[in-house]
Amino acid sequence: MFRKQKYPAMLFKISILILIGLFFEVKAAISNNIQVTSATLTGQVTQSNYTMVQFNLSWENSWRDNINWDAAWIFVKYKASYDTTWKHAALSVFANNHIVPAGFTCFPSSDAVGVFIYRTSNGNGNVNLQNVQLHWDYGVNGLNDADQVQVKVFAIEMVYVPQGSFYAGDGTINNVAAQFSAGTTTAPLLISSEAGLTLGGASPTNLGNRNAAGMIFPDDFNNITTQSLPVSFPKGYLDFYCMKYEISQGQYTEFLNTLTRTQQKNRVFTDVSTDVIANTYVMTNSNFSLIRSTITCPSSGNGTVNPVIFSCNRPDRACNALIWTDGCAYADWAGLRPMTDLEFEKACRGPLTPVADEFAWGNTTIVPATDISGTENGTEFITTPGANCNANVPSLNGGDFDEGPLRCGILATQTSTRQTSGATYYGIMEMSGNVAERIVSVGVAQGRSYTGQHGDGILSPLGFGNVPNWPGNISGVITSNTGAGMRGGWWATTGAYTVERVSDRSNAGSFDFFRTANYTSLGFRCVHTAPSGTLQNLHNGNQKF
Repeated sequence: MFRKQKYPAMLFKISILILIGLFFEVKAAISNNIQVTSATLTGQVTQSNYTMVQFNLSWENSWRDNINWDAAWIFVKYKASYDTTWKHAALSVFANNHIVPAGFTCFPSSDAVGVFIYRTSNGNGNVNLQNVQLHWDYGVNGLNDADQVQVKVFAIEMVYVPQGSFYAGDGTINNVAAQFSAGTTTAPLLISSEAGLTLGGASPTNLGNRNAAGMIFPDDFNNITTQSLPVSFPKGYLDFYCMKYEISQGQYTEFLNTLTRTQQKNRVFTDVSTDVIANTYVMTNSNFSLIRSTITCPSSGNGTVNPVIFSCNRPDRACNALIWTDGCAYADWAGLRPMTDLEFEKACRGPLTPVADEFAWGNTTIVPATDISGTENGTEFITTPGANCNANVPSLNGGDFDEGPLRCGILATQTSTRQTSGATYYGIMEMSGNVAERIVSVGVAQGRSYTGQHGDGILSPLGFGNVPNWPGNISGVITSNTGAGMRGGWWATTGAYTVERVSDRSNAGSFDFFRTANYTSLGFRCVHTAPSGTLQNLHNGNQKF
């Protein structure tokens, strides 16, 4: 049965002014779904330079079954009273140092960047965890026992994708361009390990890049030329966590509000370096809402040194107008990483035999959403009969009108199925349509050098991601798009809806998207390799919906 849900998850913060050794309870903002409230500091141990960050955590329609589960990815930012920048808190890498209520597991990442919290055993329903405590090694961050700091606690809903074999490509090239295939045939390619692959040529492990018309797409391999995909490239066989939703406008706004003024300048389109700012819709460099982007800044009183304070009217709406360097900066800041070309297909299809020309929900039935009912405040819903995605929409009817992305998870209701909600096999939302999914491409050398290293929560002084071997890394900073691509389509694609199809790779090597008229369709979704110890192959061969 499909896991029921009413609202999307989004990232939220708690901001408190504390004196290490003392604590103050605060009231947090209320979110539509995942919430962090009542944060305090407690249990300080000065001899070991750590304290516990205590808070309540809740989200709706959680599940764990014999295939997978959802989880909250939690991380913490802090700012000392003598500092002007937000920094990433070092959380203990030992699971036993963290405290969660019975029935739930807290599993930290091995790099001290964050923790996953998820159900220990099978179950479903709303989660309301009281007095979660995360062990913060503030001494590792260079803080003293009596330093005054502000703390922000962030939570992102993730979905666990278990280890296991899967197919890349759907066995047809009639409508799906440049898809993966086995050898020189049109048969889907079985990915059964993380071993290296030969791309192109006549090898049995060939990944073809041709369509029915014989068109060559921007891969640097073909039926004659071969390339090697290293063992270190994440191919999707091993387990990983994937964001349940695309980055929302609220999430990106919270991200911007932890950056320095210098960093902010490079993460928006508008020039925000001046006190008076004319184009206050900062992602589209306009003075009005364009393509349903609502992230704004004040028109005056911004100064020129302190960070701009950003806000957005539609925090639950998927964030568009994100170029590759924006998404990589967000992933690095959150301790996550970009997904790969192959992980995209695994997250959509799971272990099932491919269906020719299928979309993320597992069949070829596609009904674009066109009509919105209600004010777009997180409670709006789609009234288009049978709608299961946001595509082929020149202009939406109702709500805020215009063309552009919809609220994350808007098609999932108390009665929806996998098909009617547009969910993937694993319960991940909007992998076909809405905004484009940015991926690491196997078709470019810079993409194939990707090793799946996670962000460490720390950006460059100019606001760029700086993780080694991520596509676009030039001299240690991710300032280029080379090696990146797109999958999954977006709201404005029309005709045969080819790019919304799971196996379509016609844009998988397209990396020439900068802040131009074409970039407003671009979104981002992050993943995280499953921490050691969570590895469980739970797949039993049954479809979960």
